[in-house]
Amino acid sequence: MAQQCRVVVNCCGPYRLYGEPVIQACLEAETNHVDVSGEPQFLEGMQLKYHEAAAEKGIYLISACGFDSIPADMGTVFLEQQFDGVVNSVEAYVTSKMKGRREMGFIHYGTWASAVHAIANMDEVGKIRRDLFKTKLPEIEPKLKEKSAIHKSNAGKWSLPFMGADRSCVMRTQRFFYETENKRPLQMKAYISFGNFVEVCAVSFVGAIFWLLVKSSLGQNLLLNYPRLFSLGAVSHEGASEEAMNNTFFTLHFEGRGWEEKLSDPKEKYSYPPNKVIQTKVSGKNPGYGATCVALLLSARTILQESDKMPGRGGFLTPGAAFAKTNLIQQLCENGFTFEVVSKAKL
Repeated sequence: MAQQCRVVVNCCGPYRLYGEPVIQACLEAETNHVDVSGEPQFLEGMQLKYHEAAAEKGIYLISACGFDSIPADMGTVFLEQQFDGVVNSVEAYVTSKMKGRREMGFIHYGTWASAVHAIANMDEVGKIRRDLFKTKLPEIEPKLKEKSAIHKSNAGKWSLPFMGADRSCVMRTQRFFYETENKRPLQMKAYISFGNFVEVCAVSFVGAIFWLLVKSSLGQNLLLNYPRLFSLGAVSHEGASEEAMNNTFFTLHFEGRGWEEKLSDPKEKYSYPPNKVIQTKVSGKNPGYGATCVALLLSARTILQESDKMPGRGGFLTPGAAFAKTNLIQQLCENGFTFEVVSKAKL
């Protein structure tokens, strides 16, 4: 299949189990590749193993082209483009809202299985990162502090840290720009917000049980064999109905802080605190399936139509690194996404 096309759209997951042979086939056939993985071990492990080989062949291997992590990564790119200055830090809060009757079993089993395998093998990430990132990024000040585990966002919504790949994806994009363009990297934290305190407590309870079970092979088997039980009915093999998917809406709220003035050296430190703030958001509907499909296929089409605006060598890249200078954001906006500036102000 890879020999018969210019881009392979890789939808097989969990990617930890099934993704690598597809990447190997694409390398052998010198064919570009996109996928929707949100598994940090896969994303960073494949970058470690295959980035240089892909760059030598001049092909693009681009992961996380779905809800993890196009809205977060391209949303951060959009925020920086609109800031007109130097961004020091970004906080992102994802929210979702379902109109009409709320269904059980709205999360597909494949997503659940990917999470089980990813979190069960989180210990691998540290070693992968030590091998992948040989040099440290410069110390960025002021430091962006982590919010408490359960807290209220600036919008007043109860929130938790987001455990997906968004932050790691954004930070790999920032490292790429620092190493290739000498750009000062920003700091980023990702969170998820809920409608009320009861909901955030229920999610925290499921998360705690999940973390306890996922650390043993017996617990992993229980999670994989009885997903409805351990997700309190949220996971099913069928996933959400078409009606429920089309009645589900998402928003990523971003707040970026930084300076109006630019310094010539990205390692140079500002002698005064950030003096500018920007609020942006990315929104759409049907995040897990509809929006993910749109983002994935537009990513593949962008490789075909705008490779002259992408990094010249190719390689294993994040969406932000690959598509920052293309028209992908405009194409997303023409196909159901909204990227917008909410406000700008001086501090």
